[in-house]
Amino acid sequence: MPDLYIMKLGGSVITAKEENKFEAKEKLLEQIGSEIKKALKKKKFFLVLVHGAGPFGHTNVSEYGIDNGVFTERQKKGLEKTIKDCNFLDSIAVKKMREAGLSAIGFDANKLVVQEEKKIIKFDCKAIQKALKEGKIPVLYGQMVPDKKLNASVVSGDAIIAFLAKKLNAKKIFLGTDVAGVFTADPKKDKKAKKIELINKKNFDKIIEKAGESTATDVTQGMKGKLMKIRQMPAGIETIVFDAAKQENVYKALVGEKIEGTEIRL
Repeated sequence: MPDLYIMKLGGSVITAKEENKFEAKEKLLEQIGSEIKKALKKKKFFLVLVHGAGPFGHTNVSEYGIDNGVFTERQKKGLEKTIKDCNFLDSIAVKKMREAGLSAIGFDANKLVVQEEKKIIKFDCKAIQKALKEGKIPVLYGQMVPDKKLNASVVSGDAIIAFLAKKLNAKKIFLGTDVAGVFTADPKKDKKAKKIELINKKNFDKIIEKAGESTATDVTQGMKGKLMKIRQMPAGIETIVFDAAKQENVYKALVGEKIEGTEIRL
């Protein structure tokens, strides 16, 4: 049986997140799709793609104040808009993967996940597992989902990865961002920021203290939130944080070639 990989395409990679525009980076999605197709020709593996929501999710959640539950009429309108916008972004991502020749299929977490106080308590994975057996690439994304206490809450792409990594027994996880790994500070703002080559049990707590929150609107705490979710994953899964926008990086990561990034071994 080929290994299962999970790849995250961050909102900063596939949307105009920093400019806070409701735009998908379609050319970059085309590039990533073609690199996945190229990798599958060279190596056999199963793949689950998970992408961030960028402004389609974060900006809506922030604007309508629905990060801590949905109770008012305005919040209900915000919930409806957020779900619709996140679904729209995913339709573009899936379309671009299919145009690259991949058997991609979108899965809306709103129909699969139930949370309680922002924590996953139910995740129906049967259709995802079936799709993988059929040689398809499930595509999931950050979304608003039913919540037993809050009516609805955000399930981040990182939370989805943490759950699926354990449930599907993932071999490797690739976290694609718009920078070349985890840094001591935001490398876009601080030229002295240094890349951290390895994160392990010994230095994790120290790095969490320094890990910055996203410079763009991000209700999931940016890199800090990602690292906290990674900690929930089963020990021993190879994880790398890398620049998914850089040409050939997605291909190299999937086929096992060396790329610049931060390795995580917890």
